[in-house]
Amino acid sequence: MAKSDATITFEQMKGAVGSLLLLWSEIERELAESLIRLNGGRSAKPAHGIEKSIEFWILELQRNSCRQDQVIELRSGFGSHLSDALKVRNSVCHGLVGITAGCPSGGEEAHLTVELSGETRILGWSELQSMFRWMSKASSLIHNLTTATLEKDLGRLDMHLEKWTDYVFQEQRIESEIVSVQFVQSKRGGV
Repeated sequence: MAKSDATITFEQMKGAVGSLLLLWSEIERELAESLIRLNGGRSAKPAHGIEKSIEFWILELQRNSCRQDQVIELRSGFGSHLSDALKVRNSVCHGLVGITAGCPSGGEEAHLTVELSGETRILGWSELQSMFRWMSKASSLIHNLTTATLEKDLGRLDMHLEKWTDYVFQEQRIESEIVSVQFVQSKRGGV
């Protein structure tokens, strides 16, 4: 667990839970809209659950792909990040057992404690904030990847993707280390 000089309050940690839910709500809405667009404007068979929506969206991108390497690379890396973030979301929604505020002067970092499937996981404030930074852009990337996939004019394809190339290839390397929060074996009486 990282040490922090900043005091993160209990209220801020509760706000982090709310932020996680709000960001996922936005991502789910964009996935649903993108699936309709990829399906020619027809309402696709609704996917049951977020994980299925992500899978269907990736499959539809593949099915409609203009076979541009940039789209394929963005899609696969981003899909992996969404799946990792979904594990965090599911852990918080189905296994939140503790919220700890941060202590100033080098104390333990504020964190959420989750227990799911026999494992205890600690989600630190800094890890959550880092994840929220890229998740806040996720619905726009979903929209742009969908638009780029449907783009028939390859000359216009770059217009949809150029702002994402630097973001994804620089930020995702960092995020993959941060989202991979260490699992701690649960012990009776706490962690």
